[in-house]
Amino acid sequence: MRRTVKILELLNQALGWPLEERPSPSSVASWVQKSGYYVYEDTSGKDFSEGYAAIADESMMVGSEKLLLTLGVSSEKGASGSLTGGDVRVLSMRVASSWSSARIGSVFGEVEEKLGSAPAYVISDNASTISKAVRDRGYPHVRDVGHSVGLLVQQVYGREQDFLQLLKEVSAVKFREVMRSTAHLLPPRQRAIARFMNLSGTVAWGAAMLRAFGRMSAPEQQAFGFLRRHQGVISELHAVFSAVNPVLQQLKREGLCAASAQRSLSAVAPLAASPLPRVSALGRLIAEYIEAEYGRLSAQHKCWHISSDIIESLFGSYKARKSPNALYGVTKQIFSLPLLTHLKGANAPASGCFKRYLEQVSLRDLTAWKERHLAESRMIKRKELLCA
Repeated sequence: MRRTVKILELLNQALGWPLEERPSPSSVASWVQKSGYYVYEDTSGKDFSEGYAAIADESMMVGSEKLLLTLGVSSEKGASGSLTGGDVRVLSMRVASSWSSARIGSVFGEVEEKLGSAPAYVISDNASTISKAVRDRGYPHVRDVGHSVGLLVQQVYGREQDFLQLLKEVSAVKFREVMRSTAHLLPPRQRAIARFMNLSGTVAWGAAMLRAFGRMSAPEQQAFGFLRRHQGVISELHAVFSAVNPVLQQLKREGLCAASAQRSLSAVAPLAASPLPRVSALGRLIAEYIEAEYGRLSAQHKCWHISSDIIESLFGSYKARKSPNALYGVTKQIFSLPLLTHLKGANAPASGCFKRYLEQVSLRDLTAWKERHLAESRMIKRKELLCA
């Protein structure tokens, strides 16, 4: 918010705007929260008249807080292209120390009541609590393609000793070489959780390093010589991801329909026919996953979404805007998320709408919502104890 005020000051000076006073950072924060609250609570438009799908995930373990976010998107996959913030609407934001399937199911019930209808299906990762909540509510469950393929790779390779040794040495070289002259060749960072989802970047790095090994200096060859001992598993995985990644990109862009399912099955068929046991096993598992998800496609839908990447993007947007101090946890600034998707939508509001938003939402409304749905700030608890 301070950056917003600074930008206004610079524009005022550079463009000669007649702004005698600039808003304070707290005022800007209040405007964002009020506008986001109005958009979040507003159901007058009854979006998704043609039906909607829900995208759900929990993230941001901040101390004892987990944010459960539920998005809505048109149930029918329309134009080709991955989902963007403007394609979705924030349906629910809830914070708790932990989320059981029963509690998640109650949130789905609140969303259903809010929109007046049940979702055509729910997209999520393979988390057991969300999966059980979806089953208990009787919704069709679409398993996110990125998480699902990552789990299948883990199922096949997760206990293989050559693979585990490769990961161990890749992890060790990051710490060993980070302050040395060879640091420019270090592998990409991996996720702390669900590491198999972005394993292909590490594999591509390893394959590129092996191709360039003869051109490396002596210190570089000494630092990364361990890759030559793992050339077999690197080459094997590189061939796997070279076939799988285009399938993932296609399904995320086009959704799951008869044509995309058939093309995806054709693309993984060579993996299933591979003479390498692990590659063929993975190829068969991916084909079974695609067939199972396509089998859930209901008669009234020609194509549906199969990726929850957009919810990860929104989590990242909020993390970039929130205070870096983890003690603050999830605050009322979470209302930037519904506002963000609202501004990017095809029916983005005219500038005059925001005056109505600010007039119809009071600070009392924000405080009441915070007390119902957010945990007590650990920063306040710290100050009460240490400053007493």
